[in-house]
Amino acid sequence: MPSASSTPPLSPAFHRFWAGSLASNLADGVMLTALPLLAVALTDDPLAVAGLTAARYLPWLLFGLLGGALVDRLDRARAMVAANVVRAAAVALLAVLVAVDSAGVVWLYAVMFTVMCCEIVYDLAGRAMLPSLAPGAVDRANGRLTASQETAQDFVGAPLAGLLFVVAAALPLAVNSGAYLLGALILMGLPSAARRAVPAVPAPSVRPSLAADIGEGLRFVYTDRALRGLVVFSAVVNLAAGAQAAVLVLVVRDHLGMPEVLFGVFLAVGAVGALTGALLAAGLAARAGRFAAITAGYLSQAVFALVVAAAAGAPVVGALAWAALAGAATVSAVLSGGVVQQIVPSGLLGRVMSVRRMLGFGVVPLGALLGGLAARVDLRLPLLVSAAVFAVGTLVVLRHLRAASARADAAERRVRGEQPTDGAD
Repeated sequence: MPSASSTPPLSPAFHRFWAGSLASNLADGVMLTALPLLAVALTDDPLAVAGLTAARYLPWLLFGLLGGALVDRLDRARAMVAANVVRAAAVALLAVLVAVDSAGVVWLYAVMFTVMCCEIVYDLAGRAMLPSLAPGAVDRANGRLTASQETAQDFVGAPLAGLLFVVAAALPLAVNSGAYLLGALILMGLPSAARRAVPAVPAPSVRPSLAADIGEGLRFVYTDRALRGLVVFSAVVNLAAGAQAAVLVLVVRDHLGMPEVLFGVFLAVGAVGALTGALLAAGLAARAGRFAAITAGYLSQAVFALVVAAAAGAPVVGALAWAALAGAATVSAVLSGGVVQQIVPSGLLGRVMSVRRMLGFGVVPLGALLGGLAARVDLRLPLLVSAAVFAVGTLVVLRHLRAASARADAAERRVRGEQPTDGAD
């Protein structure tokens, strides 16, 4: 197990990548707050407003696998730049329409859908490129990126959008577009060595079709038992998390007894927990071991979900338990994502990550539906069921998690030039 002090420093290339991601995360935070505000200003129909959520997740189901195949073919930095430019243009167009009072709800759907299609390419390219930008320090790099995402989206972007919206409805969109362009400009300076996938085998003389590339990625996930276990378990965890999130506002108001006006404070406390988890993840892995840290993160989610379920009429206890749950979830997400990034060849990483993300995002709406149905029986039921999922699922996938973590540890030692430890795979 490497010590925290043996982790190599993060490179200037990573810091450029981080700065570009920070600008894009800020843009995401502004957009994800501004578009719902615009929707409720344009219509009182709950179904029409909920359509924005469908437009947000539908692209992953439709184009997630295609995005992964493209990312493994293209210059990844250029793909991220192009995605941000298109997002900036789409949001700028909506800003103009809002300014001249010509925007309708359909335009909001179209822009959300376009932005999230670009997000597929941006997200997968960034995740696939990260190991080459932070060799031997993937956990620390992932933790820093997740922390900056939480900060930019939840603590800066969301409240900024609300303040700007009060001044003028088009203003947050203009800022949003500018932030995407800023991110694109920063990412243009990434070094060429990190841009393209490294093929696992020599490239054939005739390039296979995109469908063949997608099939290769799916086969790789399916035939690697440890990887398959992690990908499926990640989707199951997201299903349970979606059930929790769907009824959270009701749990906070009716179960914990917190006034509606303080729901934003409750969410902020949870965001602080997630931010803390992101900052601590790499250190926990370095000290306790990657496998132990990930396992503890998943099991802790079960424990803290039970605490929230038991905290009837105790909003402070519930909020603190929710923050701890969010922190544990972030630790396990950061470190398990790093495992995938280190055990998958660069030439397949975009496609493998696309399978993981497509399943992970695809089950969220289903989890929300199941959570709503369960809450009709008892508001605590989504929390109790999700706790069981976290605990039982972790035990079921334990050997796959151990095997994958050992492979990631070995890959990290190879990158650092360290000797393998006894018993390492």
